[in-house]
Amino acid sequence: MKKQERPERPVHELPSFARYLNKVFDFRTAVAALTDSRLDPEISPAAVFLAAFHGFAFRLPSFQQLEAELSQPALQQWIGADRAFRDDVLRYSLSGFHLENLEQMLVQINRTLKRNKALDPGRVQGRIVAALDGIEVLSSYSRCCDACLERRVYVRQAGVKVEQVQYYHRAVGCQIVSSPTKPFLALEWLRPGEGEDTAALRLLARLPELYGSRFFDILLLDALYAQAPVLQLAEKIGWDLIISLKQNQRDLYQSALRLFASRPADASGSEQQDGKTYQFQLWDTDGLPFSADHPQPVRVVRSEEKLTQNHYRRGELAAQTTEHEWLWFTTLRDAQEFPTALVRRLGHGRWKQENNGWNDLTQNWAFKHGFLHACRHRPKGISPEGERQPVDNRGLPAVSLIALLAFTLCSAFVHCHSKIFRRYRMSTLEVARQLRLSISKLPPNARAPDAPATPDPT
Repeated sequence: MKKQERPERPVHELPSFARYLNKVFDFRTAVAALTDSRLDPEISPAAVFLAAFHGFAFRLPSFQQLEAELSQPALQQWIGADRAFRDDVLRYSLSGFHLENLEQMLVQINRTLKRNKALDPGRVQGRIVAALDGIEVLSSYSRCCDACLERRVYVRQAGVKVEQVQYYHRAVGCQIVSSPTKPFLALEWLRPGEGEDTAALRLLARLPELYGSRFFDILLLDALYAQAPVLQLAEKIGWDLIISLKQNQRDLYQSALRLFASRPADASGSEQQDGKTYQFQLWDTDGLPFSADHPQPVRVVRSEEKLTQNHYRRGELAAQTTEHEWLWFTTLRDAQEFPTALVRRLGHGRWKQENNGWNDLTQNWAFKHGFLHACRHRPKGISPEGERQPVDNRGLPAVSLIALLAFTLCSAFVHCHSKIFRRYRMSTLEVARQLRLSISKLPPNARAPDAPATPDPT
């Protein structure tokens, strides 16, 4: 009797991915509205965008590798290009890409996700939670552009410390962290001469204009943003805040510590998460003024924690325990709706942006590759004086927005649509690998199912 062969495991294919994007987000219509600064280009802005988008969806680390992929006729047909094109076309187009349509595309996708209740799983007491933090995208000692930030650092050369000027770019991003799909809402770049807190405040002020006042309900912030203008803006918009408390707010920090030192813990508990065991004691007090200049009453929570996790020492697995102290202040003052343990969990939830946002983008999406930084090969436009000169370099923010679009849509595809992902519990990297391999299974004249039909030349 012949042994019955096990059926092959189903895999993700690009046509399924494309149909989902167009059916749910009307993807191709939004792509068709994208423009750049080139005049009568042979390769359309839509084709350039789709090439870069699929490069990120396939997790390709560079434009050079994307250029190699574009040699496949099936991929050319899929993105709507009549021929293969090199990475210099990508650079020339994206360095002059118009950012407004890209940002509006991200906004409409996130609105669709919320309207389709994709952000509902993971709500905390019925509320959507977002986090805001900064990231350094690139740094260089030699290449710079007009938008570069500068700092002086010491480097060791031939055993001697030498001071050098380092050029870098830094951005602030806001991300939904409470749902399995964790979309980025917007990105704001630091300008020369300003701090991260200034860019963060500018981004927070823009979010209601982009999404409306209550797209999310609770905002998690680092201690850097513990400032009166942030509290005033959040109160005006209607957001509740949970902010790490450190000695940059010295009066509030010391007042809370003095209160907590004079009494026993209000609660205690333990939890296990990701192979780690946490034992914690919690203190909670309400009604402390934020500062003398802005005496808004806030609630302060302190957590003393013992973290136990296993480490290998000399080839043997041994448990190691470390002690940590955390303080947060929050505008969530209803202790019945948001008990102390829940505030602690939300305070630690800010690391989801670090782990599932910036770290994921850095390690798996080539976000810090430095695409098109200081690119000199740019389209030319007419200056106010009537002279033709290169347009401002918008390459780095354009590629960053495309990466965030790919990040958001791929996350929505696997968490909201893919039955294969839920059934077989594969990684998102495996999903990207399967999508990339499916290109080779397409016939050379394959047209994307969501692309407009090619007119008959006769």
